[in-house]
Amino acid sequence: MDIIAVLIIFVIVSVLITFTFAGISAAPWVPLWKSDIRRMLKVAKVQDGEHVYDLGSGDGRILLIAAKEFNAKSTGFEISVLPFFVSYIKIVIANLKTKYKIKIKFKSMYAQDLSEADVITMFLTPMATKKLKPIFSKGLKKGCRIVSYAFSIPGWEPDEVSKPAKNKTSVYLYKIK
Repeated sequence: MDIIAVLIIFVIVSVLITFTFAGISAAPWVPLWKSDIRRMLKVAKVQDGEHVYDLGSGDGRILLIAAKEFNAKSTGFEISVLPFFVSYIKIVIANLKTKYKIKIKFKSMYAQDLSEADVITMFLTPMATKKLKPIFSKGLKKGCRIVSYAFSIPGWEPDEVSKPAKNKTSVYLYKIK
């Protein structure tokens, strides 16, 4: 079997596994610009040593920037096989070169204990955030900040909305009180 056929089969199996475990509602993987990630983390006012959780962490971009530039402990949850594998490799390399505290878990974000998070980042569909609302309402500590790229949490009023320039995507900040 040639390499193209193997890659096609791998992608198909990855998609099927993802839909089986995560459902279709979370979000497709769409990479963010580093400038948008930095804006998200600045809006959340990430402090040295805080714990950042990234829900649907894709290729680990947010985790790496939070650790390298904000000195945060970073944990990502990803259920899609291909992005998980890519982020795992990037994180292993980053952790070998430095003493960053970065983890990636192949687990559904809907079944996680998020109580230790100081900041939660996400770029998810409104349907996914709607499913997370009960988890956020019950399971987050006071002072936790949720920062969402592009989509607000349905039914919640953001504490801050960042849209600094024309044609820039909004970032929504929520503070748990």
